[in-house]
Amino acid sequence: MPLDFQKLMDSARKQGANPILPDAAIREAEVSLGFPIPAPLRRLYAEVGNGGFGPRYGFYGLSSGTKQFPDQSVVNLYTLFRKGDPEDPSFSWPHRLLPVLEWGCAIRSCVDCSLPSLPIVRHDPNAAFPFRFVAEGWPLEEWLQAWLDGYELWKSERHPGMRL
Repeated sequence: MPLDFQKLMDSARKQGANPILPDAAIREAEVSLGFPIPAPLRRLYAEVGNGGFGPRYGFYGLSSGTKQFPDQSVVNLYTLFRKGDPEDPSFSWPHRLLPVLEWGCAIRSCVDCSLPSLPIVRHDPNAAFPFRFVAEGWPLEEWLQAWLDGYELWKSERHPGMRL
């Protein structure tokens, strides 16, 4: 089922999404990330809003904060996480896994930009290894449509138990 983009824009507007980003700001974010932002994710930031909408606490801004998370953005979180964890040398943040949405308690839904389907991966730093990264089983646009249709994404992964 294709994403009902108008319904998404209406929902984002009701939630008080940040203003959309101009193409130049998205290109700057891509330079900082070191790879291009896939078209469906780029469209969210260019046509829906620069974060501040979506399930639970909402999407982070791409390169700037939101009302809920003024000091966090996709670019700064990804950059920070890719540096590793000095307290856990075995921790490695996957290349092209963008943390895009906050659930609370530092649990985030991320978009795997290394695959064309843009699967959603939940990162829970509080979980025991190897369950810190769990594939939610949804491509980005299906995940957004499920949320718009009232599916409680937090309560159940589409395919529980899938791990990266």
